[in-house]
Amino acid sequence: MDEGAEALSSAELVEDLFRREYAHLVSALIRVLGPSNIPLAEDVVHDALVSAMQAWRFGLPRDPKAWIIRAAHNRAVDIIRREQRRRSLLPELATRTALTDTIEAALAPAAEGAGQLAMMFAVCDPGLSRETHVTLILRWLCGLSPKEIGQAFLVDAQTIDRRLHRGRGRLRELGRLPDVDDLPDLDARRGSVLRSLYLLFNEGYHGSNPQDPVRPFLCDDALRLAELLLDAKATAHPDVHALAALFCFGTARLSTRLDEHGVFVPLEDQDRSCWDRERIERGLVHLAHAATGDHMSRWHLEAGIACEHAIAPSVQETNWERIIGFYQVLAERSWSPVVALNRALAVAERDGVDEGRRELTALADESKLSRYPFYWAALADLERRAGRHAAAREHYEHAIALARSTAERTAFERRIESLKIP
Repeated sequence: MDEGAEALSSAELVEDLFRREYAHLVSALIRVLGPSNIPLAEDVVHDALVSAMQAWRFGLPRDPKAWIIRAAHNRAVDIIRREQRRRSLLPELATRTALTDTIEAALAPAAEGAGQLAMMFAVCDPGLSRETHVTLILRWLCGLSPKEIGQAFLVDAQTIDRRLHRGRGRLRELGRLPDVDDLPDLDARRGSVLRSLYLLFNEGYHGSNPQDPVRPFLCDDALRLAELLLDAKATAHPDVHALAALFCFGTARLSTRLDEHGVFVPLEDQDRSCWDRERIERGLVHLAHAATGDHMSRWHLEAGIACEHAIAPSVQETNWERIIGFYQVLAERSWSPVVALNRALAVAERDGVDEGRRELTALADESKLSRYPFYWAALADLERRAGRHAAAREHYEHAIALARSTAERTAFERRIESLKIP
């Protein structure tokens, strides 16, 4: 490997490690410094990254993770001591021994889960909007940059910066991160946390990034944070198990969603032998735990649908009756055009393409679907299966015009190439 390529790989490693360790480092330091000093904590972590990128230009350390945590520790000690001289900051840590020991304990692996759990519920404060909740989780618990978050939700970086500013301001009022056990509105916050993790997972599974529409690390982060909730008695709940099950069934299929050219592969063409059976089994365990009591959330219903797809040997052998039943209940509780679209596709499998087409065309006036490429691709697929190839081509072309990425566009173009039009 030449020097330039080696430098590039080192930079990529640092950036990937930084993103994965960001949540640990920021949440740990905020627990020490308090929410009023979030910018200080972010500065420490940023400086650790810069130090790593400079120090690793000529070779990687034996244990990069331990190196960057040590760099964050040393930088935190230096910055806190500097700030203590300028203002009254953490007088209880006035001695170097107390400061060093406190930072050491906060950054220890044993404290990682508690710090991130406290951070997750703190950012879902009822005084902030759900959009801000998601933004803060993506930034502070997943390490995404404001630009990446803006790309994920089709807003500019300035909008994300404003949300982060509001979040910092609200958390500054708290004085400290709350103990999850003491939150009087735990159930309401859990709802925001789960919704945020769901949006995070969706952005990784099939998001809006035109260059990289499938980002497995976001899906893995969503599952990691969901299972983190299950590790604490106060936040373990059947809804969390249901959401974790949904994430397991989805991540089990990730390796087959794109082909070697980075093009989306339809469900019926995916190689099910490559699906992660261990991850599917893990999802089934979560789903069993989710079944305690008589409560059924939307996460239970979506996990049930994903489970049927994950355990079926093929599209033809899928239990479409159960899937339609889940979609029916989901539509009654939380109707959306996309839920109706997916139910129509299930009806097409159970009752035939004409029945599915009838339900899809009934949704033609839904403004959200008119701009959704997969609505037109679904119509095209049913027309193709019915032998109406000219109509199918027209719908595929509409989907291509609305495609958000090369992966989507090429998948639709391949469908057109398969058509037999005289």
